[in-house]
Amino acid sequence: MSRPTFAAFALLLTVNASAQTLPKPSGYVNDLANLLDEAARTRLTERLRDVEATTSSEIAVATVPSLDGMSVEEYANRLFKEWGVGQEKADNGVLILVAPNEREMRIEVGYGLEGVLPDGLAGEIRDEQFLPRFRDDDYAGGITDGVNRIADIVEKNQVLTAEELARFNGSSSDAPAWVLVPFLGIFVATGSFMVGLGLRTKAAFPILFGSFFSGLPMVMGLLVKFTVTLFTLAPFWVAMAAWGYRLGGRAKWRDSFRSGTGSGGSGWVMGGGSGGSSSGGSSGGGSFGGGSSGGGGASGRW
Repeated sequence: MSRPTFAAFALLLTVNASAQTLPKPSGYVNDLANLLDEAARTRLTERLRDVEATTSSEIAVATVPSLDGMSVEEYANRLFKEWGVGQEKADNGVLILVAPNEREMRIEVGYGLEGVLPDGLAGEIRDEQFLPRFRDDDYAGGITDGVNRIADIVEKNQVLTAEELARFNGSSSDAPAWVLVPFLGIFVATGSFMVGLGLRTKAAFPILFGSFFSGLPMVMGLLVKFTVTLFTLAPFWVAMAAWGYRLGGRAKWRDSFRSGTGSGGSGWVMGGGSGGSSSGGSSGGGSFGGGSSGGGGASGRW
């Protein structure tokens, strides 16, 4: 076997091995790093079993000796999907991951609980329950306190109000205009340009897509910075739409958005071609129900 072939084969083996390093679940509490004594594991298991019995939500705890070279976010997201924490259609799972050797942790939240346990609240729990105890090497105390608070929140199942979200996440109105306007302007420019193209080429899809893509940021801007948005983003929207309308008269743009109708077609079409289908959530592993996560939650170091 030549050296290049051997190197490629070794690399393939390494990649395959790293893809299989995720542990399998053995229940609600998976203390692979041996941070908890038997009594603590039993108490947490009983608490989390009660949560699932009363709410159908699943909370999993995983302590791992290593993140295997991954970031704590990537490891938690992959583990959440591999285990399928939460019910398959409700996506009502939470994973608490603790990696003591890297001194990192993460609270990963499923789609269905993001309104009850948003990123800001997860961050507060991380800072108030988990990290202070972890800094004193009291892992059992930190995990117990943090898990119990999360369990209480999940059991209450109270969706946070806009005021509560603002308190946890920081009000968007605090963002300076010189940051907010350019950020929203990217979406406004793209969407309004598509609207202009769609109007000129008589293609409905770019109009619908562009209206949503630019309309939502415009509404957000008006709600947060009304005057600035009105005198900056609104004229910008008109200018970009006019530019799109102008370019839509060119043959290459017209043919692109009216593909399949013939260059001589005069009626309205959907345009843009057909889109691909997306796959559903991940299948569950072990004793969990098959839920999935969109990456919400909070990470921390100590």
